[in-house]
Amino acid sequence: MSRRIYQTTLSSENLLVLTVGTSETDGFTRFMRSAKLFNYTVKVLGRGEKWRGGNYKTASGGGQKVRLLKSALEKYEKEDQVILFIDSYDVVFASDPKELLKKFQQANHRVVFSAESLIWPDRHLEDKYPHVREGKRFLSSGGFIGYVPSLKKMVADWDGKDGDSDQLFYTQLYLNPEKREKINITLDNKCRIFQNLHGALDDVVLKFEDGRVRARNVVYDTLPVIVHGNGANKLQLNYLGNYIPKVWTFETGCTECDEDLRSLTSLKESEYPLVLIGVFIHQPTPFVTVFFERLLNLKYPKDRLQLFIYNHEPHHERNVKLFLEAHGSEYRAVKVIGPEEELDNAGSRNLGLDLCRQDAECDYYFSVDVEVVLKNADVLKILIEQNRSITAPMISRNGKLWSNFWGALSADGFYARSEDYVDIVQGRRV
Repeated sequence: MSRRIYQTTLSSENLLVLTVGTSETDGFTRFMRSAKLFNYTVKVLGRGEKWRGGNYKTASGGGQKVRLLKSALEKYEKEDQVILFIDSYDVVFASDPKELLKKFQQANHRVVFSAESLIWPDRHLEDKYPHVREGKRFLSSGGFIGYVPSLKKMVADWDGKDGDSDQLFYTQLYLNPEKREKINITLDNKCRIFQNLHGALDDVVLKFEDGRVRARNVVYDTLPVIVHGNGANKLQLNYLGNYIPKVWTFETGCTECDEDLRSLTSLKESEYPLVLIGVFIHQPTPFVTVFFERLLNLKYPKDRLQLFIYNHEPHHERNVKLFLEAHGSEYRAVKVIGPEEELDNAGSRNLGLDLCRQDAECDYYFSVDVEVVLKNADVLKILIEQNRSITAPMISRNGKLWSNFWGALSADGFYARSEDYVDIVQGRRV
């Protein structure tokens, strides 16, 4: 049995990142952006395939990834070829291939799996895990790195279905002392390479350093190369991903805010995106007439605008009627829901979204309450040119910490104040 571990320093040419991406989600785009920043060579497996591997909410799933990996490894033969196999939708790189390979070699094993403190999917296997004096004890299949010959041995016996559990497959392999020894597998117990967020939210803080941002594990005082929002921790990864690796820094501010903008200057007005504006009047509100005047003055071609007006307040029926009698014909289409229809708040907002979704020509939906003061007549153009899936304003009170922004959700799905809340509301992180 060969136990030779390569001691010569590995270069980035030895490393290839394999990941599975059957569709290009926002998370996948974030992953690829971080990989490009550090010049990782990435090969995406499963493009165009239907995902049949289940999801993190069930014990089964992920077998499709093992199948794709096993097939991909057939193309590689070099003994010093290193493969990092990692999830993509909920992963960001925090450092470069040089640091990754250095830490991999320091582990002095042929294959290194990420680790976590919570066992999944079979708790009955806990007693079979080797004990560790310090660090995380349980294997996570969301990320591992190893030499090609060893990875081939590891997946050689896979004959499962796409919906079977990859996590359980790798766990049972690791818990077999003979196979663990033969393949030479270990876990990244102290998160030097991989930081899984499942069960570890309090372990991780942001570390700002010289124009870049890292995730620091405060328990083991390590700086992981890869951050993985596994399990139900996607929101925490979204928070960390707002900074890591160079999304926002104190030196540069937001580095992505001006990327992929959509200019309208080259378009004729007849070619502007079609926008449905949802106007909501839920309570008696001063200056409703002024609101409609500002709506009318938006610098956007009205034949590219549709209006959906929901008015729950009988007191304002006259305001709505006068506005539409004078200007309703200028818009491409108008739909009004009055107080007599007894539609509640949530129902009215869902209806507005549905009207846009059901219209094949509707490009954007702009939701605005009548209490909002639209001071900038170019607001629609500005928002569209941001070219984002969803854009929402932050409304605050001058000199106070009150705002409509919280930045986080609690465990039960309610609003929670994020760590960066004060800095954002006070304008120090923009």
